[in-house]
Amino acid sequence: MRRFAIIGSRAPPSSPFNLDDLPGSGRIDVLCRNIGACLLLSHGIRKDVEVVVHLLGGQGKPRRIRFLGSDITGLRADERSIAGKMRKVVVEPLPPVGTWKHISNGLAHSGGDLSTTITEWQRNSVEVCVLDINGDSLGDIHENQGDIGFIVGDDRAIDCVEEHFDVAMLSLGEQWLLGSACISIVHHWLDSQTGKPS
Repeated sequence: MRRFAIIGSRAPPSSPFNLDDLPGSGRIDVLCRNIGACLLLSHGIRKDVEVVVHLLGGQGKPRRIRFLGSDITGLRADERSIAGKMRKVVVEPLPPVGTWKHISNGLAHSGGDLSTTITEWQRNSVEVCVLDINGDSLGDIHENQGDIGFIVGDDRAIDCVEEHFDVAMLSLGEQWLLGSACISIVHHWLDSQTGKPS
């Protein structure tokens, strides 16, 4: 399975946001584009993908929202549709850290932050990779190594992950790219290694 941890450093974890102003609501628009890039194909959904979105901004404790491609229903490509699913989650009481509470098919939420997700992944033998301009080449990664998870940041640096966890730092080139573009490149690379269409 491919896993993606999406970081929303400004996104509010426990307050409803304005669907008519996603950029002004903690850059929810960026998170929605990243979720779409992770899960959506032109005519379907990637069934082998899990996305964990981390809402780390504003007031309140951090919240994680998990999308499972194998089970999700009603997910459309437009940002407002994806944001609508997230908005239904953030008004719910925050579950304890490590407890995933079902919301609907393929959608669940839990307390916790990025370190919680990395710990859960590593407990399940997931190879964790941070996308970073200063990392090693993506060409060193092959999906047949087993489950793999990618951490995708926003415009703020992902601090100290490599100091506290055993993670691989991977670069997609010498230019800073949009998170959604990075996700598409990762999918294309892994698809090309397994003979799947991108």
